Amino acid sequence: MKKISLAALALWIIACLWGCGASDAPSKQDGFAFTYNAVQITPGAQAEAALEALGKPKSYTEEPSCAFDGMDKTYYYGSFYLSTYPLEGKDYVLRIWLADDSVATAEGIRIGSGQGEVEKAYGAACFNGSNAFVSTKGDTRLTVILEDGAVTTILYEAIVQ
Repeated sequence: MKKISLAALALWIIACLWGCGASDAPSKQDGFAFTYNAVQITPGAQAEAALEALGKPKSYTEEPSCAFDGMDKTYYYGSFYLSTYPLEGKDYVLRIWLADDSVATAEGIRIGSGQGEVEKAYGAACFNGSNAFVSTKGDTRLTVILEDGAVTTILYEAIVQ
């Protein structure tokens, strides 16, 4: 199930634009984290160590940041995207977007998981009643979008203001 839906793409675009109001310092390290090949990636953390450990991405893009001085950067690693934002000469993890079912959250949720699995992992209280589970932990947010009862999008992001 390596297909990225239009809703997932729309969420990614909205999330990118959402960061345009950001201006605060990096978030704390006590929130959600995504682990890939033993590399822990935490939204709001400095990106340098994770990027070095992950190695060369399949693709890379950058554009002038609308919220900070410097360049916003996006790295694609085949199964996920990692976006960074600049602050005081360093890059920080802004968001991680899981792109296919070959990767999962620490709780085992992946693209294609059912709503029941998501409720069991994160609790029904996180469900917005429509199509999303949104949970905040520290200065991070985890959003899981469902279509027709199955996960189509998983997005970790730093909460920056």
